[in-house]
Amino acid sequence: MPILFALTATAPLFASNQELPEEDKAHEREELGVNPFTTPSIEKIFAQLDQLGSLPFEQLKREPPKSTAPNREQKGLIFGSLIADGFLVVKAERTNAVENLGRVLMDHARALGVANQVMRHSASLTELGKRAEWQQMRHELITTQADVEQAMIDLRDEKMAHLISLGGWLRGLEISAATVEMDFSPGRARVLAQPDLADYFEAELKTLPPLLVHAPLVERLRAGVKKLHLILSKPADALSRADAAAIHLEARELNDAIRQSE
Repeated sequence: MPILFALTATAPLFASNQELPEEDKAHEREELGVNPFTTPSIEKIFAQLDQLGSLPFEQLKREPPKSTAPNREQKGLIFGSLIADGFLVVKAERTNAVENLGRVLMDHARALGVANQVMRHSASLTELGKRAEWQQMRHELITTQADVEQAMIDLRDEKMAHLISLGGWLRGLEISAATVEMDFSPGRARVLAQPDLADYFEAELKTLPPLLVHAPLVERLRAGVKKLHLILSKPADALSRADAAAIHLEARELNDAIRQSE
């Protein structure tokens, strides 16, 4: 599959807003369209996985990217998916996978130009994992994603913040749907009912700049999210094992497409 076309040259660097009062930061985020669907949508992955209980880690794990993606937009999608992979490691309490997670996050943060924002989190994740402090690791992953998102906002690159969030949501949805498919019950299937998020990301993919919105990968993502939206919009009690399997397959194929040209 052809890779994503580059959006533009590097976004212009604006002065960091870290010195702004919190009220001004919140106002700026709203102006840029960064709202509670972004960072909280990543955090919600934990809430979903908690409802599903133990996870079949061996069936759900995947190898880390062999290299960084060739363009910035794909880098953002992959970074978000790596945060979701981190949630899987933490939920499954796999100490032996933590150090590699920290290294891979750091490599991709460097490729995105946000190494400074992620460096301290990477070291902390490794140390917390060694001590099996899983609750603290959850917080560290959430704040890692939030700090990277804030760096994008400082650059007035709000679209990248949305792509990071989309990458995390798609990987989290793949994990959740696979878990429900393997051990189905109507109650567990309710976890998958996320029509608001599917609607949000479907709309966001239409707002990308013209050169990007018609790129093959973006068109594939847009079609896939639309397909997911149709299933996720069913009444929560009506979701079947076949629906869980369809969500799992579509989300997995979208995640594979994101990484195909890395």
